[in-house]
Amino acid sequence: MKKNKKKKLVAAACLALLAAAAGTFAWINSQDQRINRVKTAAIKDGSVSVEENWKPKPIVPGTDATKEVAVTNSGDTPVFVRVSYEEVLKHLTEKGAVTNRTTGWKANEVLSLSDDIPVEYDGEKYTGPESDYIDVTAKVKDGSDAALPAGVKVYAKGSVTKDPVTGAENTTFSYSAFFEYASGKYQAMETEVSVAGGNAVGSQIEDWNFVMSKAEYSVYKGGYSNMATNWAASSLEGASADATTAKASLLGSAGKKYDVDYDYTSKALGLDALPAVTPATDGDQIPVANSEKKGVQADKVALGVSGIRVEYGTDMVTTAALAKDKWAYNKEDGYFYFTSPVISGATTPHLLKKLIFTNDIGTEYTNATYDLIVKMEAIQATKEALTDSTGWNLNGADDSETKKITAYLDEQAAS
Repeated sequence: MKKNKKKKLVAAACLALLAAAAGTFAWINSQDQRINRVKTAAIKDGSVSVEENWKPKPIVPGTDATKEVAVTNSGDTPVFVRVSYEEVLKHLTEKGAVTNRTTGWKANEVLSLSDDIPVEYDGEKYTGPESDYIDVTAKVKDGSDAALPAGVKVYAKGSVTKDPVTGAENTTFSYSAFFEYASGKYQAMETEVSVAGGNAVGSQIEDWNFVMSKAEYSVYKGGYSNMATNWAASSLEGASADATTAKASLLGSAGKKYDVDYDYTSKALGLDALPAVTPATDGDQIPVANSEKKGVQADKVALGVSGIRVEYGTDMVTTAALAKDKWAYNKEDGYFYFTSPVISGATTPHLLKKLIFTNDIGTEYTNATYDLIVKMEAIQATKEALTDSTGWNLNGADDSETKKITAYLDEQAAS
């Protein structure tokens, strides 16, 4: 697995003004996004932000990575906040399946997303100073008695013993063969190597002769594919025109933030179009109690496995049992709503606590990277901002989850 590293992105936004028949209002909106890569309207003046304690770790089954997410209001007025996700999962198109071909990798090959890629091999295990394997490449011929192709390496160890009773000689032999396509870079191979002569009692393995009757080079056919998901429609402009059109904050954009390059354009992702907004409705992905460990969308859709899970905080509630100072998920729009205004200087309880890599993770996740984009929106804690079209536009039907959340927040609004 590739080691994963953290990315932190913050998209700028601007003040939104709206004119209504009853008067002129200015809702202060802002948004904040943070990308967490595991190798995952906010008040536009930046006074409301995602507070995060993120300790990335490689995707290893049975482990977890600290990912504590809360929202802080450093402004002067109370705000309502909501949080959602965008995801990008880069995975092998053939889900870790290995294919062999007759030609070795070339160090100067320029890859597109869908090109075959070499299966990397730990050749240093055999070439390094701690190894007890000997380089016997020069003593190996192919089936036509010719030298091996340049770059193919064979390391071996073995001995010959003589039975004191029968006098029969017994040869033990083990080897590893691989292709060095660049200095210190090795491609896995599927080979058959056998001893052809020179193996006698007292001989050294570097004096033996060998024949390689099979030599195939291992690749991941079809390279990589990306699965992107957008849980909720952003109410503010995204980081690009395409992002705004797709109602996303970062999907559809590319840039450099905090010295980190990112590219979520449809071309870079190999997608014909950016994903439509798809709120999570699967019960396995919706927390309804404290500290639940729930799945995400990308790996379930792309790989058929819910190997990456989120451990939620200890202040969760359902829309059927709303209570103050809790987080509630609205499956109608894909947002987690904090159920009380966040006053000046306050920080919400943690929505997220950890990313968990379960024991269900298998070869499907080979070489995968997962980006979880946590996006937050905040508005002034007023009734008008909840329902106005330039605010959150929360105008759900009677008895809908959206209506229940709106009514609950409305009771606590400043006006």
